[in-house]
Amino acid sequence: MGALSKIALDPVETPGIFHVDNLTQESADMVNRILAANRSNHIFTSSEKEMGAYLHNHVVYHALSLFALGASPELILAQSKRNFTYQLPPPKLMEEKYVEEMMSGPAGVEKYLGDEDHFLDFIEFFERKIDSDGPEKVLQDYLLGDSAIAKSIYPRLWHGYVHAIMHVGLGLEFKQNAILAEGLAEAAVHHDWWYTKYIDVTAEVAQKELEPKMSIVEILDECLKDPIITNCIDWDYTKQYEEPSEAYPDGRWFVTREPYRDGVVGLALEPLSKLAARYRVSPDDDLEKATAEIINASIYIAASAQRAPHQPHYDFFLIHGSNASMWHSVFLQESSITRAQQAQLIETTGRLLLFLWAGVGAPVPQLDYLINVYKPKVPNRGWDKLFEAACLHEDDGHMIKLIRALAHGEKACKPYDHLPEFRIKQHMFKHAANAAIDSASAQPMVYIRHFDLIRLVGLPEAWDHVPIMAQ
Repeated sequence: MGALSKIALDPVETPGIFHVDNLTQESADMVNRILAANRSNHIFTSSEKEMGAYLHNHVVYHALSLFALGASPELILAQSKRNFTYQLPPPKLMEEKYVEEMMSGPAGVEKYLGDEDHFLDFIEFFERKIDSDGPEKVLQDYLLGDSAIAKSIYPRLWHGYVHAIMHVGLGLEFKQNAILAEGLAEAAVHHDWWYTKYIDVTAEVAQKELEPKMSIVEILDECLKDPIITNCIDWDYTKQYEEPSEAYPDGRWFVTREPYRDGVVGLALEPLSKLAARYRVSPDDDLEKATAEIINASIYIAASAQRAPHQPHYDFFLIHGSNASMWHSVFLQESSITRAQQAQLIETTGRLLLFLWAGVGAPVPQLDYLINVYKPKVPNRGWDKLFEAACLHEDDGHMIKLIRALAHGEKACKPYDHLPEFRIKQHMFKHAANAAIDSASAQPMVYIRHFDLIRLVGLPEAWDHVPIMAQ
């Protein structure tokens, strides 16, 4: 890793937007070394050739979350060692000729957009641009501005189940240009066109302002009345297994039908985009309140997606919305992002929350069940103990990101607790975090398999293996 890509966390200067008080330089140094070593890995942990889909390298998310919540250097190292075992090397190493081609002008960048083979080339390109032009100009030129490249990369922030926006957010949150370059490179190589189509179609409908504005949760209520939206996916999406063959003697999991591509966009794009377009944010709006609203709505959607009488669990896809929404608080602090761009970012994430919800079976919210029926296994467990449990949880970082997002949500939403569109009230955040920790499996994550998160939570079959809650 060259001089441009040096990662230098500091417990005082770069503690993150939400953190505990006992951060140490020793833990910061450990994360610095881990994230430097992670540069030898690809951004994906699976290939489309082998699985029909790609999954993501979460080392950066996990290590920085552990640091922010006060994990010791020994724990941070142990967690990273387990997660390093299943990372993939990049399909190709950085080559100067490609970077020089990108540096030569827009055509050289556009040529390789959507090609994961060029991930390391894009990292080097963005690092050089950040070094020469500064991160503020790079964000404008390649993400938020009006250029063709920016307009192409912008929706890719949400591709891959809302991923690159988290990586870019972490780079800005911890003031690490190397991580920012990784996040921009991650966005550049994604190619899930169905996210872009949903974002673009919804924006086109919204520009016409055919219907009055509504809050995200009000739109969710309307979506529940539409049978096309609520029935756009089915349980067969989980049954994509290829029988043994000469090439794969043991058979393999291979995605041929993707719920968001083939279900949401394929079947429900028109009614969902029409409703989602009613969520509109103006540069003249109170953007701090709008940010808090998407944070609250994202947690409401994920936390209320329960099914009585089962023990509470969280959906793998829905928590990505909750986790990503947190970084809009970081974007608000970035002075180089204009109010119009802030509004667009908030608006896009808000609409993507509805997209994520539809793609897991449109679960009917059961907030009362979570808050008034579920009782935490450990009475009176506060945030300190929840942070400790999240740090110890042996997964790839999904749980600790969720707990951190919930704790940040409590703080961000406090001034607006009286408003009806803020359905997660102050006393609910910690309760929702207890439910997450209580759902955590004692079995460490194996390769990319989680034992606590469930998928397609709106379908009854998703709950078949989840125990009934004890009375």
